[in-house]
Amino acid sequence: MPIPSRAADDTYDRIIEAAQAIFARDGFGGAKMQEIADRVGIQRPSLFYHFKNKEALFAAAHERVFARIEPLYRESLVPDGDPFVQLDRLTHAVLEVMRDERDCARMIARTAVDRHPSAIAVVRAYIQPLIDLAVEFVRACQKRGIFDDDVDPFFFTLQSWGACLLYFTARDLLAPASASPEEDLKRFTSTLVRTANRALAPAAKRRPVRPAS
Repeated sequence: MPIPSRAADDTYDRIIEAAQAIFARDGFGGAKMQEIADRVGIQRPSLFYHFKNKEALFAAAHERVFARIEPLYRESLVPDGDPFVQLDRLTHAVLEVMRDERDCARMIARTAVDRHPSAIAVVRAYIQPLIDLAVEFVRACQKRGIFDDDVDPFFFTLQSWGACLLYFTARDLLAPASASPEEDLKRFTSTLVRTANRALAPAAKRRPVRPAS
């Protein structure tokens, strides 16, 4: 099999970046393949050389993000170790990925609003396994007596994801732009971890939170 050239790799990456921005802005249904090709500076047929249709491109736009996030879940949510430290580490790592992949949250949020069946199927295929891992982790820790039994594992996980998506999609709408976005993210991360600790543990078992690095 021939090895792809550096130029071919660069074109692929630029297509993904352009697609992420346009899917985030217009949603799956509103995104135009011609506009994506124009933004990259290639002809429309060249776009279909890399991706057979819009569904394939939409999936690839999410794959680049979740190829980084999925291993973080599997590495962090292991049976042994301190569950509070594990969730702390996972939260920091996932938020760093979402910071780097700036259009990820907007793509997901737009799909949640538009409800396009093809887009929902793609997003669910990537997120549902992570939700399932987190739910099972919380449930297992409840059985071990570490986490509060009153917490619903699914809704705790949904709340955590929802908070992250809201931060990256609506932060600039709800408050003045900060002179230090990095400091804002650190404060949000610490707040999210503290909230999770309070939700998961009775007052007598609350753990200290590691400062965001």
